[in-house]
Amino acid sequence: MTVGRHGARGEVVGAVRVDQGAGSRLAIRQVHAGGRDLLVCPAGELDHETGQQLSEVFLRLVDRPGRPDEHRRVLLDLSGVVRCDRGGLFTLLGICQALDVAGVGIVITELSTVVRLTVGHAGLGGRLPLRRG
Repeated sequence: MTVGRHGARGEVVGAVRVDQGAGSRLAIRQVHAGGRDLLVCPAGELDHETGQQLSEVFLRLVDRPGRPDEHRRVLLDLSGVVRCDRGGLFTLLGICQALDVAGVGIVITELSTVVRLTVGHAGLGGRLPLRRG
């Protein structure tokens, strides 16, 4: 796993690439979206295993000594996810619930077609914080 950090609003503030074996399965880009909002854009495969890695990214977001209030809302763009299973979505649901308890709002702003179909098949449309309209 690699992590990078840059700087000001609109720039990449962190990137994580989750490697499994010889190929990368999930890359996560974080960009300041203005104010205390953070745009998080995972791309690749979302399953239980890579979902756990995504969970670690969010844990670092809320567990920053001296800076617990840096980001109070996460905008999650899943349009770059090309493979998704129920395990990944249920892991994501747990992440969303944990962020809510920690006082960090989360809104899923975009879904790829495969994520949209899997959300429907898993019956999670009413449980995930999807942006409506």
